[in-house]
Amino acid sequence: MESHRIKLQSFDLFDRIERIHRQPTASPENIRAKYILLYKVLEEAAYELTAASTLNFANLFSRIDYIGKEKKMTPSDRYAIQTMRRNCNKAMGDRFQPDMKEYLYDLRALVRFVSLGFEEDIPASLLPEIPHSNRPYPGTRLSLVPYIRAYVTSWNDSQIFASCDSEEEPFIIINYEKAGYEGDQLYIRELLRENLPLNLLDVKVDEENHYIPKLIVAYPDYLIDVSALSRCFREYGHHPLNYFMDKILPRANSAPILMGNLASQLLDDFINENPDMPVSYAGSVNKFFSSAALDFCTCSLPADFHAQAQSQMMNIRSFIHDMLPRNISGFDRQNTLLEASFISERLGLQGRVDMLQKDFKILIEQKAGKRDERKNRHKEEHFVQMMLYQGVLMYNFGQQAKDMQTFLLYSKYKDGLILEHFSEKLFRESIRLRNCIAAQEMNFAEGGVTKVIEGLNTDLLNEMQTHERLWTDFQEPQLQAAINTLKRCTPLERAYFDRFFTFVSKEMLLNKTGGNDDPSRGFAATWHNPTKEKMEAGNILTGLTVADKKKSSPEKGYDWLELNIPQQEDDFLPNFRAGDMVILYSCQGEPDVRSQILMKGNIVDLSHDKLTLQLRNGQQNKDIIGNENETYCIEHDSSDMSPANALKGLFQFLNATDLRKQQLLGRRMPTSDPTKKLNGHYGAFDSLVLQEKQANDYFLLVGPPGTGKTSCALRYMVEEALTEPEASILLLSYTNRAVDEICSMLTESGISGKTPFIRIGHELSCDKRFRTYLLKNSLTDCPKLADIKRKIAETRIFVGTTTAFASRPHFFNIKRFETAFIDEASQILEPDLIGLLSARHNGKNAIEKFVLIGDYKQLSAIALQNGTEAAVTNPLLNGIGLYDCRNSLFERLYGQCPADFKNVLRKQGRMHPDVSEFPNHAFYFHEHLEPVPLEHQKEAYPYNPSAGTDSATERLLMNRRMIFIPAGTPEESATLSDKTNINEARIVASVLEYVYRLTADSFNPDKTVGVIVPYRNQIAMIRKEISKLNIPALSGISIDTVERYQGSQRDVIIYSFTVRNFSQLNFLTSNTFSENGFLIDRKLNVAITRARKQLILTGNPQILGANVTFYKLMEYIRMHNGYIEASVSEFLEGRFLLPEYDRQWDLKDSAYNLPEEMSRLYAEYIGNGQGQETTETDTECRESTAYGRIDFRKVPQERIHDCIQTYNRYYMRKQYMAARTAFEICGNWLRQAIRNVSGRTVFCDFSFEAGSSALAFAETCRNIRHCDLNMLCIYPADELAQTAKLFLQKLFPEANASFPPSLSAVKNEFWTAHSRLSELIIFHFGNVFDRISEDEARSLALQINQLVHSRPLNHYAVFYRDDAGKRAHTHPYRTFCKHLTKELHPLQPQMPFYGRLIYPQNKDIRTPACEDFLYEVRTNIQ
Repeated sequence: MESHRIKLQSFDLFDRIERIHRQPTASPENIRAKYILLYKVLEEAAYELTAASTLNFANLFSRIDYIGKEKKMTPSDRYAIQTMRRNCNKAMGDRFQPDMKEYLYDLRALVRFVSLGFEEDIPASLLPEIPHSNRPYPGTRLSLVPYIRAYVTSWNDSQIFASCDSEEEPFIIINYEKAGYEGDQLYIRELLRENLPLNLLDVKVDEENHYIPKLIVAYPDYLIDVSALSRCFREYGHHPLNYFMDKILPRANSAPILMGNLASQLLDDFINENPDMPVSYAGSVNKFFSSAALDFCTCSLPADFHAQAQSQMMNIRSFIHDMLPRNISGFDRQNTLLEASFISERLGLQGRVDMLQKDFKILIEQKAGKRDERKNRHKEEHFVQMMLYQGVLMYNFGQQAKDMQTFLLYSKYKDGLILEHFSEKLFRESIRLRNCIAAQEMNFAEGGVTKVIEGLNTDLLNEMQTHERLWTDFQEPQLQAAINTLKRCTPLERAYFDRFFTFVSKEMLLNKTGGNDDPSRGFAATWHNPTKEKMEAGNILTGLTVADKKKSSPEKGYDWLELNIPQQEDDFLPNFRAGDMVILYSCQGEPDVRSQILMKGNIVDLSHDKLTLQLRNGQQNKDIIGNENETYCIEHDSSDMSPANALKGLFQFLNATDLRKQQLLGRRMPTSDPTKKLNGHYGAFDSLVLQEKQANDYFLLVGPPGTGKTSCALRYMVEEALTEPEASILLLSYTNRAVDEICSMLTESGISGKTPFIRIGHELSCDKRFRTYLLKNSLTDCPKLADIKRKIAETRIFVGTTTAFASRPHFFNIKRFETAFIDEASQILEPDLIGLLSARHNGKNAIEKFVLIGDYKQLSAIALQNGTEAAVTNPLLNGIGLYDCRNSLFERLYGQCPADFKNVLRKQGRMHPDVSEFPNHAFYFHEHLEPVPLEHQKEAYPYNPSAGTDSATERLLMNRRMIFIPAGTPEESATLSDKTNINEARIVASVLEYVYRLTADSFNPDKTVGVIVPYRNQIAMIRKEISKLNIPALSGISIDTVERYQGSQRDVIIYSFTVRNFSQLNFLTSNTFSENGFLIDRKLNVAITRARKQLILTGNPQILGANVTFYKLMEYIRMHNGYIEASVSEFLEGRFLLPEYDRQWDLKDSAYNLPEEMSRLYAEYIGNGQGQETTETDTECRESTAYGRIDFRKVPQERIHDCIQTYNRYYMRKQYMAARTAFEICGNWLRQAIRNVSGRTVFCDFSFEAGSSALAFAETCRNIRHCDLNMLCIYPADELAQTAKLFLQKLFPEANASFPPSLSAVKNEFWTAHSRLSELIIFHFGNVFDRISEDEARSLALQINQLVHSRPLNHYAVFYRDDAGKRAHTHPYRTFCKHLTKELHPLQPQMPFYGRLIYPQNKDIRTPACEDFLYEVRTNIQ
């Protein structure tokens, strides 16, 4: 959650800038490295400064430009930082020329950017290093520019003032009044907004240096599909809302659509016809039928469908074999691409043309439907589609209209081949409509759908004011019915639709253009991100050559490519996996996805030197794909399928039955039938299966890690459902991998042997084991359409992804299900599921009952929006439990429905109890998970006890199940990614070597051990370290991210946290939510719970300690003797001691040297110090206090008493001892400082303690003669103050103590009374800064500054102490110090120091000899 993120401060960035600049001293040889490191600082600064913004940014340029405008930076500073960014990019290339003068200008630019952005002064240490002024920027005069990307700053009625990524002209004036033809670009005024990205095309620069474009494209990164745009050209008008209606209405499945798809198949066949195997109707239609069987079954076909299709076939044959060759001299059938894809960022379009000659000379768009028969010409929407493809060839590939021949092929007619010519006017009208649609989509992403629906009516859409029969009898009634559905709903239903429509629209936008936190996740990154950056991230493969081309099956074209991957650098790791959607394109120079015709497909297999790819649209002519001399690139493809389905699903929800809508909205509780009994026996699962069976409407099941939710619970519920003879069931999940797991359960349990199932989906996304169950492979015994319909009706189990069924809503026209079981439901966004559950069959619910199975405490659905963007504030929606659009329907319903309709699996058979204890208390505190127990859960040791334990590492692994190995952060390097940590990689490799030794006889790379990392780059580094071990078996282990590990398990899990800074820590902890005051870190939960026998963690405790959950984990491991106090080199060399301390040693009286009277009071008022006897209760107690780091301000009032009692019992004595030690370390200075003011001392104690430090200070002052001590005790909870008051009155009745709630509450009279003569004012902060924010720390510093400056006679000191030592969260304290007056300087320059709290050693108890705490003193005393 964003509220828990650590805010980067200017000093974080200034410190890094100075370190990079000074080490080593800047010289021409190392400038490149410095640029690369400074670029990372610039990125971090820009991301932090826009963290609160909900805007999306195309790239770093637009982000920096936005900051410059928001912070009102001068044009000179804005130009300077953009030039610095460009020079950083150049430094990553091969042609970089280092220039010391330029480097210093860029250093100044970055320093100024941080200073102005964070509104903080430049540190004095940096000022002498930078030039006094920015570099001047040269202007230039241009006459004609083909393309400029600009970002709007401001505008008036004729001009736009904009910035652009140009060294020569960073700020330009666009005269849009003169743009285009006859003022046809003036409409752009209505779309203008600040930071709007524009593409200016064919730009003329006049004598006033004003830019006059021929064409303006708004939001060019928001690619709109050409076919979708052309469909907006309706007979009744060209309104942008036609696009909106098209998005929400169900996909049509009609005979004309089927005919169109079949005609495309016929065109493909004839273009690539082999003379030895002439095309036959039977062959083509059978091939098409096998892939479109479901469409045929769910569509009403006319009696003469096949006669019409055969007629089209004859026409297509004539076109290809006769008309085109005879009439067009340049026609070359062997050089023709089918279904060629493209991206036109210049025009903001994407699409796929039916037929294109590779030399771009001939373009054909086929239509199987009717032309305009009254005028015997094309339909306008068809012509617009063809013309936009022509425009793409002109603007993308530099073709001239006069050199191209473009045709519309109406295959229904013998004379259907129409030669068309480019229409400039209609093309410009099309781009105008495209811009208005893009602006409309931005408006939808910001909540604009509410007003749009309010104003929507058929008159608005009927721009042509037509009254023809097509409009009055067909189009208007259909549109009116849809509009009625949108408007005639309850306020709650409308609020629900509007909020989720906004959410999904924003997801679609971010998927295209990139998010605020990570723009590389947007598809636009393929052209915005430099190649070097994409290569570092592994998001591009270059230099590929074709090794082989095959057909995946006889009826397909050449769609199976094997590509050679050239040798890469050792640290290169491609971010590609089998199953990924990718784009393949030819590349002879700098890769640019916009400059080539694209082939799209899926990765089948990937190794270090080979890649196998299956194209979505194979080519019958294999020679057209490329030859051995061509090189190719591969980048990630993107799909709008999921959000597009979600938008249609939301409309489907409004059409659902009233009962289903009320159930989904939680307005009607589910019902049950207690008379239902079980027909089968399922052992320990009987009660669960019966509970699910008796639920009539829906049932929810939480399946925590290792509880067998799929292998047992789902299996038994399916088996019981199948005992009802007529029941059909639907099994769904979000991912194909999860569907594979369901298929595995069906086959391994024997269910499929008795009741065969059919899987809906594509073979590319299906495990090979289950491809025989795919629909097309299940119909081999169904020669006729009637056979297929019968087979579907008789099949009782259907399986697939939610997307597979959401994109086939017509399936529910022929099939109804008694129950749908949705596995991993907590990973499905609510709008992705709501449409399926709302589907109808003959007016009734197509799914009578649904069962959602998941675990909302594991990784949730992937969403690109952050918590602020996804927040729900509408009280109506809050009333149904909807607060965050990113949460699943499962989570919302679980919080609302009665206990009879939900259950939790509590017996887990994965983790050993010693591994499960921490997540059980930290994350599953309500569920109380228990071991089954299986054999491995009862074992005393994680390895065979007979294995050797000669070394310290072997003894550690043999005797501890939870281990943390500290690893410092290495120095920043320009050659190594900041998403790597060599220290951790070496530790991981070393641990793997010992794990292998201990399991050599039984080692299995798929079961024994796995490694989890947050970044792919760390995978490569660990692999490199493993290779040095020369243990081949280790090369086969899985090293992957948490997301990829969900659903998997290993005996031993090693987690390399990798994080080097707070920005990365924010990323690592971003998937966190709060439940009843406890923070649930989903990502950490998944990582920990993958381990069956042992969990080993390594990371930097000084970074990880800034997060309270990671701090708790380290403390848990430390208290269980698994935290290794050793340096990296000491650990690698085995020079460390294995902790052997008693459990709960810190609760024993003998562990502390307390004054006798304090010890007595502690026993009387706090507890006997012995704690509870069971470790479980001990862990629960520590968890309830966040292992000593609890923020009492956030504890519910009903828990505060018990919480403080536990907190004091566990930590009060340690706090006292640490404070005493700190005061004694500074004892000589402290006593002298008190004597200097004749003993007049005010001790102002800001502590998250019950007076421990105040008592320690009073004890320290006891032996100082004439010490007149006044105390201000400022604590975060009244009960802490009451405890402190009691102890102070009993032990130090002479001390004058008051207990104000805050420093600002201390009356001015108090400070006046204590400033008449010089007094020593001590501000003491004990364990405070690890619980307050940076903003609160800054506020404290400013309050103290005011006191120091207003009463200069006094002597002042600030005491800081944090008992967490090396695990302390110091960032707020550093913020405090940066804003504290410079009059209060460190007592010693090297501070802060680590002090040592010494524990007494005796035979009765094994305790640590000492523990570190962090402390510092700042003072104005000379």
